[in-house]
Amino acid sequence: MLAGVDGIVGSSMRVRGDVGRKLNNALTMTFTIGPDEPVATAKQSGGDGRGRKLGVLFGFKNGGPGIHVLTSLGGTAIEVESREQKPTLFRSADGAPLAEAVRGAPSVVSAADGSVVFTVVPAPDGATVPAGARLPDAFRTHLLDAAGSTFGTLDVIRSQGGWSLGAELVDDMIWFGHAGQPLKIPVIGTALTFLRPPTALEGDLALAVCVDMAIGLRPYIPEMD
Repeated sequence: MLAGVDGIVGSSMRVRGDVGRKLNNALTMTFTIGPDEPVATAKQSGGDGRGRKLGVLFGFKNGGPGIHVLTSLGGTAIEVESREQKPTLFRSADGAPLAEAVRGAPSVVSAADGSVVFTVVPAPDGATVPAGARLPDAFRTHLLDAAGSTFGTLDVIRSQGGWSLGAELVDDMIWFGHAGQPLKIPVIGTALTFLRPPTALEGDLALAVCVDMAIGLRPYIPEMD
């Protein structure tokens, strides 16, 4: 297990991840399961060399490859190493391998022993481009468990309109009391919805994939390329 018996999200069925910024311009994420109920945070890495640190400081690096850190409220940390043209690596705080994500069509997230944890595929209504826009408000994906059954959805929100796609996100806007903050960044958040309670491994790695998508800017479906 990554974060105890129940994992980071426990039995929660919806987790919203809002992207923000620190004072040094590094991107952050705050994961919540309800009004004022945070369960984890994530932070963009600035530790990939002096040039990259300065790029983050001056706002030139709005996410991308690096070792980003997801931390639960209980202090459990998962390193998310987002890499160019290579699988994403997930490690514990002491560097022990936890899992990896091989991105493609489909993208497969496997545990350290090689067993499939879940697969990420495009949702049927995955990427609708609004009239007059070049890119969609959100990229929508389905999460398939090791048996091939859909156990959740993961939406990558690109603009304010993305929060209102689908009834469940309209509910979230009321539930969380706001529709996200306008930031000059490629992704403003993620919306994770489980169709059944996830296992600890599924839930924790789903959050780590949210970090890889929103801060690491890694494409998990072809529409995101």
